[in-house]
Amino acid sequence: MPERLTSRERVLLTLNHKEPDRVPIALGGSANHLSEQRYDVLRDHFGLPPAARRTLVGFYTTPDYSSLLDCLGTDFRFIHLRPPATYTANSLSGDFQPFTDEWGLTHRRVGGYYDLAGAPLCQSLDDLTIQKIEAYPWPDPYDPARVAGLKDEIEHLYYHTDYALVAHRPVYGNMWEMSRWLLGMENALILTRLDPALFDALLTKLCEVLDGFYDAFLDVVGPYVHVVEMAEDLGTNTGPMLSPKFYKQYMKPKHRQTIERIKRKAPNAKVMLHCDGAVRRFIPDLIEAGFDILNPIEAHLPGMEPDTLKRDFGRDLVFQGGVDVKEILTKGSRAVIHAHVRQRIEALGPGGGYILAPTHNFGNDIPLENMLAFFEAGHTQGFYPLEVSHAA
Repeated sequence: MPERLTSRERVLLTLNHKEPDRVPIALGGSANHLSEQRYDVLRDHFGLPPAARRTLVGFYTTPDYSSLLDCLGTDFRFIHLRPPATYTANSLSGDFQPFTDEWGLTHRRVGGYYDLAGAPLCQSLDDLTIQKIEAYPWPDPYDPARVAGLKDEIEHLYYHTDYALVAHRPVYGNMWEMSRWLLGMENALILTRLDPALFDALLTKLCEVLDGFYDAFLDVVGPYVHVVEMAEDLGTNTGPMLSPKFYKQYMKPKHRQTIERIKRKAPNAKVMLHCDGAVRRFIPDLIEAGFDILNPIEAHLPGMEPDTLKRDFGRDLVFQGGVDVKEILTKGSRAVIHAHVRQRIEALGPGGGYILAPTHNFGNDIPLENMLAFFEAGHTQGFYPLEVSHAA
């Protein structure tokens, strides 16, 4: 079927739970990237020149592959906060220079993948105090280097392209993500149980700093973007990573406050949460906090079955993701990939409110032909009105 709408029109209908001409397709957001090796493979396949610059995508950088997204026919383009001058923009396919960043975290390459290390705020919880939290050398969100060139870039994307525009998350992660890196996973989990008041003081300070990043970023790009990203991995493969009661009492009010601030700066935007794992128990509170889009929908995990998520939460949430990168995209045939994409569309697409995307980055183990099959399926399987087979 022919495509009748622009990408921006298609996405805006989807975000408002209406059916466009086809399900929009996303690549390039939080945990929804190409590994550098996969970028090289696709770039060579399409005969493109090397990227002219690198962009900050959380805690590492990738080549700017906007021209590759043109070839793949995706519906979103992403605007990225710039790194500070002290940041080392390493290539994962070349020489890697370990360095310590402005948060005190050490950047390393381990087994071909990027890694953060250090737990710089404290090695032992016996050493953590409110005074130490306040005295920590926190980054300056308002460093002018972070927004250099952003206004010209976002205005070009808004006025001279028809894509939906996304403010890629401007920080490594939000309060739970950053607390785990600054304290270490074990210490963070222990602190939620042994001294929640002290942990709340850390979360409060983190939100103050992180909200500053959103403030500086959205001062420039807020009027133009249609989606703003946040990231908190709250789940494991079997259930919640931390107590849902702790989330409800301490984190949910802070998420609501951050989202309210985001929407004041970006009044036309929906807020997306990247949240890995089996997170169903958090979803009612995430909706109440103000999140509009949930990513990545790891459908093989308990409670994350697409049909029941759509039935129970589809009026409140847009779902983004769902296409398995562990088995289907790594090992599946073209026919298997097409069938899998069709299942996700049939389960999550009725009535709008679904964005087709993988459940994580396209890693080095996904063959070229399977990446191409995913995008081909999106462009052939997702047209409305959907003919749902009830086999999804």
